[in-house]
Amino acid sequence: MKHIWKIIAIMITLVIVSLAVYGCVIDAQKNSWGSFTSRKTESYDGKYYATQTKHEKAIKVTVYEKETDKEVYSFTPARSMDFWGICWESDSYNIWIQSGDIGVYCYKYTDNKWELDKQAERPADIISKYDLIGDQ
Repeated sequence: MKHIWKIIAIMITLVIVSLAVYGCVIDAQKNSWGSFTSRKTESYDGKYYATQTKHEKAIKVTVYEKETDKEVYSFTPARSMDFWGICWESDSYNIWIQSGDIGVYCYKYTDNKWELDKQAERPADIISKYDLIGDQ
């Protein structure tokens, strides 16, 4: 009977360790994209939200007005195999894209459209997954 309790104790310990390791892996995956996400995400004031979907071999970003769920604009910023998410600026409707082949770049909001702005300087509060590489 003592052996059964030892076996049960070992099994419980293994389950607890497995769950702890799994939690660390999930946290690492969640944080490894920096400020960026591939999920539905809202603008700083909640007026818009953006989704990302695979469209042929590219990612299509679609922006919606939150109040009406009406599509406002869409663009195709990256190949799907290189895409590492989007994020909104914290004080504007500019959207930043993270791509494995061309880096981090901005789609600037002007006149109800999001257009590529090659001259934009990334705000300090937008963290790329590549900024985190040295932190590990």
